[in-house]
Amino acid sequence: MSCAEPSRHAEPTGARRPAVRTLLAGAVLALVAGTTACGAGADAAAAPASTAAPAGTPADGTTRQLAQVEFVRQCTIAAMTFSDEAGTTTDLDGRLAAAGFTHQQWKDWHDALAGSPALVDQFAAISAAGCPAG
Repeated sequence: MSCAEPSRHAEPTGARRPAVRTLLAGAVLALVAGTTACGAGADAAAAPASTAAPAGTPADGTTRQLAQVEFVRQCTIAAMTFSDEAGTTTDLDGRLAAAGFTHQQWKDWHDALAGSPALVDQFAAISAAGCPAG
Protein backbone atom coordinates (compact mmCIF):
# COMPACT_ATOMS: atom_id res chain seq x y z
CA MET A 1 0.00 0.00 0.00
CA SER A 2 1.45 3.36 -0.98
CA CYS A 3 1.13 6.60 0.95
CA ALA A 4 -1.45 7.80 -1.58
CA GLU A 5 -3.75 4.82 -1.07
CA PRO A 6 -6.38 5.09 1.64
CA SER A 7 -6.54 2.42 4.30
CA ARG A 8 -9.14 -0.28 3.61
CA HIS A 9 -9.58 -2.34 6.74
CA ALA A 10 -12.99 -3.59 7.70
CA GLU A 11 -14.59 -2.81 11.02
CA PRO A 12 -14.24 -5.86 13.28
CA THR A 13 -17.42 -7.81 13.83
CA GLY A 14 -18.86 -8.23 17.28
CA ALA A 15 -19.31 -5.66 19.96
CA ARG A 16 -16.24 -4.36 21.76
CA ARG A 17 -16.22 -2.37 24.91
CA PRO A 18 -15.82 1.39 24.28
CA ALA A 19 -12.74 1.53 26.53
CA VAL A 20 -10.94 -1.13 24.51
CA ARG A 21 -11.90 0.61 21.27
CA THR A 22 -10.65 3.93 22.62
CA LEU A 23 -7.40 2.35 23.82
CA LEU A 24 -6.87 0.66 20.49
CA ALA A 25 -7.60 3.87 18.57
CA GLY A 26 -5.11 5.71 20.77
CA ALA A 27 -2.49 3.02 20.26
CA VAL A 28 -2.88 3.08 16.50
CA LEU A 29 -2.76 6.88 16.50
CA ALA A 30 0.39 6.80 18.59
CA LEU A 31 1.91 4.24 16.24
CA VAL A 32 1.15 6.37 13.21
CA ALA A 33 2.37 9.55 14.92
CA GLY A 34 5.58 7.82 15.97
CA THR A 35 6.55 6.77 12.48
CA THR A 36 8.25 8.77 9.79
CA ALA A 37 6.42 9.81 6.66
CA CYS A 38 6.59 7.35 3.76
CA GLY A 39 10.18 6.41 3.33
CA ALA A 40 11.75 9.14 5.45
CA GLY A 41 13.84 8.17 8.42
CA ALA A 42 16.08 5.15 8.78
CA ASP A 43 17.75 3.88 5.63
CA ALA A 44 15.76 0.83 4.57
CA ALA A 45 18.57 -0.31 2.28
CA ALA A 46 20.90 -0.61 5.28
CA ALA A 47 18.49 -2.86 7.18
CA PRO A 48 18.65 -6.62 6.73
CA ALA A 49 15.69 -8.47 5.29
CA SER A 50 12.81 -8.56 7.71
CA THR A 51 11.59 -11.57 9.56
CA ALA A 52 9.08 -9.61 11.62
CA ALA A 53 5.52 -9.62 10.34
CA PRO A 54 4.31 -9.60 6.76
CA ALA A 55 0.62 -8.67 6.51
CA GLY A 56 -1.67 -11.49 7.59
CA THR A 57 0.97 -13.20 9.71
CA PRO A 58 -0.47 -14.44 13.00
CA ALA A 59 0.79 -13.00 16.26
CA ASP A 60 3.75 -14.87 17.75
CA GLY A 61 6.63 -14.37 20.17
CA THR A 62 8.52 -12.05 17.83
CA THR A 63 5.52 -9.82 17.24
CA ARG A 64 4.85 -9.82 20.99
CA GLN A 65 8.38 -8.53 21.67
CA LEU A 66 8.02 -5.82 19.01
CA ALA A 67 4.66 -4.81 20.50
CA GLN A 68 6.21 -4.64 23.97
CA VAL A 69 9.01 -2.37 22.72
CA GLU A 70 6.45 -0.11 21.04
CA PHE A 71 4.19 -0.01 24.10
CA VAL A 72 7.03 0.95 26.45
CA ARG A 73 8.12 3.60 23.96
CA GLN A 74 4.62 5.04 23.84
CA CYS A 75 4.50 5.19 27.63
CA THR A 76 7.75 7.15 27.87
CA ILE A 77 7.88 9.23 24.69
CA ALA A 78 5.63 12.02 25.98
CA ALA A 79 8.13 12.80 28.73
CA MET A 80 10.99 13.18 26.24
CA THR A 81 11.98 16.17 24.15
CA PHE A 82 13.63 15.93 20.76
CA SER A 83 14.75 18.85 18.61
CA ASP A 84 13.44 17.13 15.47
CA GLU A 85 11.86 13.90 14.27
CA ALA A 86 15.27 12.30 13.80
CA GLY A 87 15.63 12.22 17.59
CA THR A 88 12.41 10.22 17.87
CA THR A 89 13.69 7.74 15.29
CA THR A 90 17.07 7.48 17.02
CA ASP A 91 15.32 6.75 20.33
CA LEU A 92 13.17 4.07 18.70
CA ASP A 93 16.18 2.51 16.98
CA GLY A 94 18.05 2.35 20.30
CA ARG A 95 15.11 0.60 21.97
CA LEU A 96 14.82 -1.84 19.08
CA ALA A 97 18.55 -2.62 19.06
CA ALA A 98 18.47 -3.30 22.81
CA ALA A 99 15.71 -5.86 22.16
CA GLY A 100 17.57 -7.38 19.19
CA PHE A 101 15.50 -5.84 16.37
CA THR A 102 16.11 -3.49 13.45
CA HIS A 103 14.06 -0.49 12.42
CA GLN A 104 12.97 -2.41 9.31
CA GLN A 105 11.59 -5.28 11.41
CA TRP A 106 9.62 -2.77 13.51
CA LYS A 107 8.35 -1.05 10.35
CA ASP A 108 7.22 -4.36 8.86
CA TRP A 109 5.40 -5.19 12.11
CA HIS A 110 3.87 -1.72 12.24
CA ASP A 111 2.70 -1.91 8.60
CA ALA A 112 1.26 -5.39 9.19
CA LEU A 113 -1.04 -4.03 11.91
CA ALA A 114 -3.36 -2.74 9.17
CA GLY A 115 -3.91 -6.22 7.76
CA SER A 116 -3.68 -8.43 10.82
CA PRO A 117 -6.41 -8.41 13.46
CA ALA A 118 -4.28 -10.90 15.43
CA LEU A 119 -1.45 -8.35 15.71
CA VAL A 120 -3.89 -5.59 16.72
CA ASP A 121 -5.42 -7.86 19.37
CA GLN A 122 -1.95 -8.79 20.63
CA PHE A 123 -0.93 -5.13 20.90
CA ALA A 124 -4.22 -4.27 22.64
CA ALA A 125 -3.66 -7.08 25.15
CA ILE A 126 -0.13 -5.87 25.91
CA SER A 127 -1.27 -2.28 26.39
CA ALA A 128 -4.55 -3.08 28.19
CA ALA A 129 -3.17 -2.41 31.68
CA GLY A 130 -2.06 1.05 30.62
CA CYS A 131 1.22 2.78 31.28
CA PRO A 132 2.73 2.57 34.75
CA ALA A 133 2.25 5.66 36.86
CA GLY A 134 5.15 8.01 36.26
